[in-house]
Amino acid sequence: MSLQSDFQTFLSDIEPSKTTVEQISAAHKALRGYLSAHEHYGEHCVRTYLSGSYAKHTSIRPAKDDDNRDVDIIVETDYGSDANSANVITELRDILLGSSKYASAHLQTHSVGISFSNLDIDVVPLAVDDETCFIGCIDDGRWTETNPKGHIEWSTTVNAEHDGRFKPVVKIMKWWRRENCPEEERWPKGITLEKIIADHYPEDVTLYEDIIVQLMENIAESYDGLLADGIKPQVIDPSLTTNDLASGYRREDFEAFVRAIHAALDLISEEGSTSSTWRKILGNRFPASSRNASALSPAYLSTAAALSVPHRKTPPWPMACQRPGVIVVADVTYPDGKRERITTNDRVIPKKCEIDYKVLRPLSLATAKVKWQVVNTGAEAQAAKQPRGEFNDSNIEKGGRHESTAYRGRHYVQCFLIKNDRCVARSKEFFINVE
Repeated sequence: MSLQSDFQTFLSDIEPSKTTVEQISAAHKALRGYLSAHEHYGEHCVRTYLSGSYAKHTSIRPAKDDDNRDVDIIVETDYGSDANSANVITELRDILLGSSKYASAHLQTHSVGISFSNLDIDVVPLAVDDETCFIGCIDDGRWTETNPKGHIEWSTTVNAEHDGRFKPVVKIMKWWRRENCPEEERWPKGITLEKIIADHYPEDVTLYEDIIVQLMENIAESYDGLLADGIKPQVIDPSLTTNDLASGYRREDFEAFVRAIHAALDLISEEGSTSSTWRKILGNRFPASSRNASALSPAYLSTAAALSVPHRKTPPWPMACQRPGVIVVADVTYPDGKRERITTNDRVIPKKCEIDYKVLRPLSLATAKVKWQVVNTGAEAQAAKQPRGEFNDSNIEKGGRHESTAYRGRHYVQCFLIKNDRCVARSKEFFINVE
């Protein structure tokens, strides 16, 4: 099983169940029907619709030991922004209390909450002036411009721009947040997280593992400098450009969020992009893939011996990076024409394979010069006088390196990114075993 298949299996597993979707559909349709048909309120209820993650199809299944689902329903009313919003919210609460089904209706800051045994519904009344919507506040009776339909349309557009992969990536990142955010911390979520993902979504990447890695690299690169200068990032609302979605978060919230992203990237850099690594990052719902490295024959050099062979040259540049900071993957074409992406060390492959090594790097290093060190080990490479160990330029697009497998042995490549004659980033050694 490939990692792409692992991610697809993972996405299927974190989807809300069919039962959950059917229950939510029945609940929101019944509530909307009640408001529209109400003898008094029906005159004020212009239109209703589902909002939030279920409307955008970015919802994930409830957390373990938590059966609650959160659903948002928008109620566009015929009230204008000159009305007192506290009165409008209170009226909606009273109308809902008129049905025994909604006896739990209670006031919230911007909405009326309804609690069922395993379903929480937020019913949000909006005022409308000339097709501009406003959300109220129970505390001060004021209105603030909002555009929930705009968020739904924006999400659909961005998803189409990324060939249907944006919404699955949002689900993966929501799950990552759930698995890693401590209860006492408050990382960006909801539409704020979605907009952060859209703002930093990598171009020309199609595999989910690569998308998530480069997305995290881009977010960290974008926010590191701001946070170091004591500045909280802004996240501009996609449907209201005057609104900062991050206004309710603290700088410390973003610092914790970015630290966790760095921790995930460090883990991938140290251990490789494997199913076991992703299980540490995304939790135990990520598949424990059967795709593992084959056992090595004693004829192959140990890691320590392979890394210390005398023909491995010392990098000629000052090393500005202390730890590995970029990731190498290998696209392998087998002699029979089969293609596979390899992301983990020590896969065993045959001779006569073609390999395109690629580096996953942040946007800030997109223009850095890429150098590759290729080191062969084993008797066949020595006999052919091809131990390698020198530094080579890229020979395929986007800084990649094309190689072929000709000699039995444990071989490896390492990538170095060069700016101003200094090595500003490097990968770990990436091992391939040729049988």
